[in-house]
Amino acid sequence: MAENLSPLGTASLRGVTVRESDGAVNYAAVKADGFSIVYFRATAGASYADCRLDPSLTAARKAGLTVGFLHYLTARTPAEARAQAAFFLKTVQNRPATLRAAMSFDRFRGLTIAQANAIAEAFLTAVETATGSAPMLLTDAQSANLLWYEALAQRFPLWVADNSAEAPQVNAGKWSGWTGWQYADYATVSDTVELPLSLFTENVYRAAQGGSAEKLVCVTVAYGDTLSGIARLFNTTVSSIVRLNRIANPNRIYPGQRLYLRVPAGTPLECCDSYTVRRGDTLSGIARRFGTTVDRLVEVNGVTNPNLIRVGQTLSLGLCGEQA
Repeated sequence: MAENLSPLGTASLRGVTVRESDGAVNYAAVKADGFSIVYFRATAGASYADCRLDPSLTAARKAGLTVGFLHYLTARTPAEARAQAAFFLKTVQNRPATLRAAMSFDRFRGLTIAQANAIAEAFLTAVETATGSAPMLLTDAQSANLLWYEALAQRFPLWVADNSAEAPQVNAGKWSGWTGWQYADYATVSDTVELPLSLFTENVYRAAQGGSAEKLVCVTVAYGDTLSGIARLFNTTVSSIVRLNRIANPNRIYPGQRLYLRVPAGTPLECCDSYTVRRGDTLSGIARRFGTTVDRLVEVNGVTNPNLIRVGQTLSLGLCGEQA
């Protein structure tokens, strides 16, 4: 029986989802109604893009709302999913967002469970690789329980649509918690327009956006630890741990190993700021992984040649002074 899945952090951020068909939205009124987040369905399928996206973004940002982008997936193969990911990324690439990307996928007719998972994973992985941040999967509670594999659940944050209960009816064993909960399919906002309504935790922010939502910490692997267990304990994802630590095999970690984690800012652990250069590292690669810039690494470490770092060199990431 499904349990009430807990939020992955504090669920204090109210949001709306807007499609082109919703027409003109008074974003100042949305903000005045207590909402702080707006997700735009920027693209759908292989070729549809919201033609109102730019003016809507301008109006939403002017109203003080934080924005993110959603893609509606219609692919029938992993190759089609990767093509749709490329289309989505091209559409939003010059439109900065501080929220994680998100994907909605509910066209399963004729697909096996394995095929649906492979298609979803192909899209989500492509977006994660390009953005450096795991996108959210927007799905209904039944699919969260019965359709998606645990391997997918452990890699990508959950945005669950469930307006039938006081909390999402999702099995806690598969997902470590929810990042977003769409609790109303359509509800009147500002007495003028009906929009889907959601609650979000601070995990909705992309890694290292302004340093306000997440912080970098270090933990030491103990005997019996697994990446999925560590991710669940510290409110993060396996994919984030794998990327930050360049782990080749997620099933092989060892006692005493030091791991970097990006966790909600309120986690009671000290910020971790040092990094030891490994074979194959570059300043640009380190900057991408940890959500900083080459200029920042050069500044805090007194690097004279950004193209010359050595294996075993200890670098300050320059993040802890900016994080909670």
